Amino acid sequence: MKYSVLFFLVLILLSVHVIGQGVIINEFMSDNETTIQDEDGDFKDWIELYNNSDTPVNLLNYSISDDDSNLDKWVFPQKILNPHDYLLLFASGKNRTDTNELHTNFKISSGGEELFLSDSSGLLVDQTASVSLMPDETYARVPDGSPDWIKCNTPSPAMSNNLSNILTFSADAGFYTTPFFLILNSLSGDSIYFTLNGDIPDNNSFLFSDSVLIDYKASDPNVFSEIPTTPEQSLISYKAWELPDGLVDKATVLRCASFSNGIRTSRIYTKTFFVVNNIFDKYTLPVISLVTDGNNLFNPDSGIYVPGVNFDINNPQWTGNYFKDGTAWERPVHIEYFEPDGSPGFSQDAGVRIHGGKSRVAAQKSLRLYARKEYGEKYFNYRLLPQRPVEKYKRFILRTTMSGWGKPAIIKDVVAQNISSGLNVDYQEFQPAIVYINGEYWGIHTIRDRIDERYIEYTHYIDKDSVEFYEPRNSHYDSLMEYIELNDLSDNGNYEYIKNQIDIDNYIDYYIAEQFFKNYDWPANNMKIWRDKSPEGKWRWVFYDLDAGFGNPEYNMLVHSTLNDNGVVWPNSPASTFLYRNLLKNNNFTNQFISRYAEVLNNAFNVDTMAGKLNTIKEIYAPEIADHILRWNFPDSYADWEDNIEDEMISFIEDRPCYVESNIISFFNITEFDFLCEMKVNNNSDGTKLILSPNPGNGVFYIFNKASDINNATVTITDISGRTVAKITNFSISKNQHNFLNLSYLTGNLYFLRFESDVVNEQIKFIIVK
Repeated sequence: MKYSVLFFLVLILLSVHVIGQGVIINEFMSDNETTIQDEDGDFKDWIELYNNSDTPVNLLNYSISDDDSNLDKWVFPQKILNPHDYLLLFASGKNRTDTNELHTNFKISSGGEELFLSDSSGLLVDQTASVSLMPDETYARVPDGSPDWIKCNTPSPAMSNNLSNILTFSADAGFYTTPFFLILNSLSGDSIYFTLNGDIPDNNSFLFSDSVLIDYKASDPNVFSEIPTTPEQSLISYKAWELPDGLVDKATVLRCASFSNGIRTSRIYTKTFFVVNNIFDKYTLPVISLVTDGNNLFNPDSGIYVPGVNFDINNPQWTGNYFKDGTAWERPVHIEYFEPDGSPGFSQDAGVRIHGGKSRVAAQKSLRLYARKEYGEKYFNYRLLPQRPVEKYKRFILRTTMSGWGKPAIIKDVVAQNISSGLNVDYQEFQPAIVYINGEYWGIHTIRDRIDERYIEYTHYIDKDSVEFYEPRNSHYDSLMEYIELNDLSDNGNYEYIKNQIDIDNYIDYYIAEQFFKNYDWPANNMKIWRDKSPEGKWRWVFYDLDAGFGNPEYNMLVHSTLNDNGVVWPNSPASTFLYRNLLKNNNFTNQFISRYAEVLNNAFNVDTMAGKLNTIKEIYAPEIADHILRWNFPDSYADWEDNIEDEMISFIEDRPCYVESNIISFFNITEFDFLCEMKVNNNSDGTKLILSPNPGNGVFYIFNKASDINNATVTITDISGRTVAKITNFSISKNQHNFLNLSYLTGNLYFLRFESDVVNEQIKFIIVK
């Protein structure tokens, strides 16, 4: 036994001795997912041999194995490998020696196993270590034929590994409180060139000598943040670009690579360094650094972030480079993600496009990030949205703060979706983050789900290939609408057929959420519908983009959602209201809708619950608002931000349930609704004991009683001429409660309400608007 062990050790020593003198294993991959296909179109393991000599070698009767007890497991046919040339061998288990491709009779374990190469005499001439490799990662000699092995994410099958040179750094990207000198090293000894402005390095860039100073950047001049990203304010309805109010925060962005004889020999490394005295206390949100050649974003011809050559002064709201889309307007970018304490999340190359609709014209744009194999990584392997148990994403959105129809609250969409998250709706989660572009502070953005097939896959566990989103002329959905056009849905049999085609519970919750939050930019816009293409699949609606929501709490969205005016294209064209109008013809649907609305108002849309969620989200954004304002002059001030949240959102949340209750009773002409709103009463009153609201209104009013209990009152309504047009006797209302007064049968005009009782005698002037 000891002699066989000794013999094996001799073979290993011989193999070490002959490295560099003949054919060797130069590179291998044990988990080939997307790198290279064999002649069958399969992605199989592969091994690269290299003739590290000056003479040709005939591989006849050479052998390769993954088993040290069976070194001649697979034997080569006659094959000449020329000096300093490469041979690709698929370790596929297909065992082919008589084709243009060579295939072994074994595969390589991605968990790690040794490989053994023997010459025609049976002498072991090379062997590898047992290494565990990630998908599409290789283990390679760098440079070719050297004794130095590295794990490499830039595979080079049947090509030189010299492009796989590795650079090392004396410090990693991240947060630092004091300046320091960064030392770079090239394992191959090739020259290192670097840039500090986001550009790709070449051999005309800065040549690294001994170190690079990573210093404070606070006093550096602004560069990219002083490039206009919109036309002037008078031409657009969203926030236009303004010069930042002073110097913006900055970081050092280092991009480097090694070169030999003018040829790049390593991948491009990108690292962002934040040097600030209080950096570890500076941010309460994750920090994202986006780095790309400045031309990709800001060049007039090709930059996706500027008006550029595609801007038309005659159509300023809808033209500009930022309105271009598709792969032709995707640009390469490097993204680094840091947690608020500076700990690294992930770092990788990716693609970036401008995202959104009309909000593309705003100064700060929404960005859509793409993970693709051609950039290096197939996924963003990180839990971007902590609320979701999702560890990898193909795409995600960095949403702008300026999409809220010019209003500076910046959190309307986030709040509406968060409040609605408990309903039976598909919605987007959120994670605010601080973004830097090419080392300059770019303000608050919000990480959001990208609504697509993969979103449905990870929220509903349905294979993305089985997911279908509605597009115009979709045969299934359009046929469903044709069925409704030809079949009256007041008939329960026809309605039951529709229930088998759409998820009614989802549809009702979706419409309740859209209507409650007064999404004016809907239903002719911002509607996404999808289904599982299986026979049991039903159409479902996605709740998203509430930038046009909140505002006027009195607005009647039931009327908005049922408009049937052929002259209207937006926001509620007849086609967009068609399904809802027809479903309302069915009593079962209508009753379920009314009942569910009451349930939602009593629970998820309870005023205290909604206000609590709003305040929680506000507190998440609040610490970063001041710096954001300095960068974008938006909002105008911290007080302006708080005032808009108070006026546009908090007041809406407090008042909306009462108006919705009134709208429902009026619209459906019902006398009972299983919800009683709590009216907000101003304690600094004018001494009156009754409140009539809304005023002006559409004819359905509240009377709120601030006095003691009232019984057997008389309510008299007169017009401006003094003529009595309505009279109600035995009217009762308890203290701090409200009752409805339905005067919707009266025409639009000015009226007077006279309230007479033992407790209260008051007259109120009010207006009915038709």
